[in-house]
Amino acid sequence: MQRYQIYLNPSSVSTLDELESLTNITRSKVIRELVDMFVNGISKVISAKKLMPQKKYVLDELIGIIDTKGGKQTDYASRDDDIYLIDKP
Repeated sequence: MQRYQIYLNPSSVSTLDELESLTNITRSKVIRELVDMFVNGISKVISAKKLMPQKKYVLDELIGIIDTKGGKQTDYASRDDDIYLIDKP
């Protein structure tokens, strides 16, 4: 265990002192327990976030599959969308 210095609001300290007088649990122990509970919860969130799959779609593997002569850029999907989304009067 390593020692750290933190600043607390006076009202928090008085509540912790009142709790200590009622339960004989020291202020330091309560703070350590609270920090440990918080860190355990946060570590679960972080590990779950690391395990979440990135938003990758099946068709993403097709990117770059079309080989054009001269390295010409293609934008077939946008061009098709423009055609199908035109509102005809």
